[in-house]
Amino acid sequence: MPRSSLSLLPSLLGLLFTASVGAGCVLYGGAEEYKTCDDVVCGSHASCGDNADCYCEPGFEGNPYDGCVDITPDVDATCKADCGQNAYCSEGACYCELDHVAVCGVNAGCMPANRVCDGTPDCPNSADENVAVCGAPVFQEWLITDDCDDNLDIEWRLYAQDRDWAWPDATSTFVTSVLGAEDYQTIQCFDGETICMAGAAGDTVWGLNLDGSGSCDTCCFLCGTGMVNDLGFQTCQ
Repeated sequence: MPRSSLSLLPSLLGLLFTASVGAGCVLYGGAEEYKTCDDVVCGSHASCGDNADCYCEPGFEGNPYDGCVDITPDVDATCKADCGQNAYCSEGACYCELDHVAVCGVNAGCMPANRVCDGTPDCPNSADENVAVCGAPVFQEWLITDDCDDNLDIEWRLYAQDRDWAWPDATSTFVTSVLGAEDYQTIQCFDGETICMAGAAGDTVWGLNLDGSGSCDTCCFLCGTGMVNDLGFQTCQ
C-alpha cells in the first residue's frame, strides 16, 4: 500500500470510533418514567399500588420496601372477655378490628365504620344512628324566668330524650336566682336531639318531674346551632 494511503487510516478509524460512541450514548427518557409494578419489589406485608409505589397493607406500618410490621396489639391468651363480632381481646380489654367501631354497646362487638350514620340502623338498639353518634355537638343557651311568688327558687334540669343524659347532671340542678330574673344556662348538646325541661319548687312542678319521669307537651325543644330555647315564665297560679 502506498505511504499516502496508510497515513489516512488512523483518521478514518478515529471518525468511525467517534461516530460509534456518539450513537451509543443516545437516551430516550428516564427509566423511572416507565416503571411499573412488574419492576418493583415490595417488602413483606406490602403491596404495589398507584405510580408503582409500595404501600404497607392495612394493619401494618413501616418501610414498605424493607418490610412492614404488625401494629395490632398482641392477643393475650389469658383474655376472658367476650368482645363480640369483629373485635378481639388483648390484656383483658376489647379492641375493634381495623376500620370497625364499637357503637352498639358493651361487648356488643364492632361494626364497619362506613355503616355508622348511613340512615339504616344496624345495632339492635339502633345506636349506630343515634343523634349522639351522628349529630354535631353544639352549644345552646336556655332561658328560664321564675314568675312564681312563693319565696322559693326553682330547681331545674334538662333531659335528653334520645340518650341517657341530663344537665347539669343526674344528681345536681340548675337554680333560678331571684323572682322575675331572666336566668340563662348554656349546655352542649347534639344538633337535632330533643331535650325536655324538668323543674320544681316545693310542691309545684313544671314540665317533667325533677327525676325525669312523666311527660309534657310544651316543655321539650330541639337542640340547634344559634337557637335560644326560652322556657318562658314559670308561674304557680
